[in-house]
Amino acid sequence: MKKITCVYTGMGSLPSTVEKTFREAVGEAKFHHILDSGLIFDIVEAGGVTPELEERIFHLFDAAVTTGADVIVSTCSSIGETTQKYAAEHPEVRMLRVDLPMAEHAAKNGRKVAVLATLATTVEPSANLVEEQAAALGRDVEIIRATVPGAFDALMGGNADLATELVVKTAKETCMDADIILLAQASMAMFKPALRDALGDGAVLLESPSTCAQYLKENL
Repeated sequence: MKKITCVYTGMGSLPSTVEKTFREAVGEAKFHHILDSGLIFDIVEAGGVTPELEERIFHLFDAAVTTGADVIVSTCSSIGETTQKYAAEHPEVRMLRVDLPMAEHAAKNGRKVAVLATLATTVEPSANLVEEQAAALGRDVEIIRATVPGAFDALMGGNADLATELVVKTAKETCMDADIILLAQASMAMFKPALRDALGDGAVLLESPSTCAQYLKENL
């Protein structure tokens, strides 16, 4: 039986959502979930991953290694670049950024790609990842960086309706010209139906849980 360990920077419903999505794709598997309940708030407060926070994240990955996982999935795009650094320093460990599969798809197929998120600390690492993938392919891809003001606070305050309204508003203002829109946080999968209704079928909407699940199905 395959073992999948997922690392999170906060609490909430995401672990159960991610496990359900992954399990539907890969079938029978053993899951572990490791999280730091306040890490994302500290990353936001610091404006990104500081050396001190990087050390804290590395400890989470060290703990994940002890589970004997076939793959460790870093589920928070805000720590994506830290994930890559850990992977480079530990080549014996199979690490996967949750946003890598959708970034690869965007780099291969997009002309203008919008990276949409409720946090700036997520937008930059995900946008950088698309640029890296596109450069490796020798493709010129235009990136739109779109942060949704107030949506994260609305979600943390339990007002999902307001968060959805703000996400849709920002998408209409900034993403209408994009042919691929990346929902750059795993938790943003919840906004996909509303965005599809608002934007129509012209743009491809990708969220990381399902695209990562498909990647695991094909590569695990």
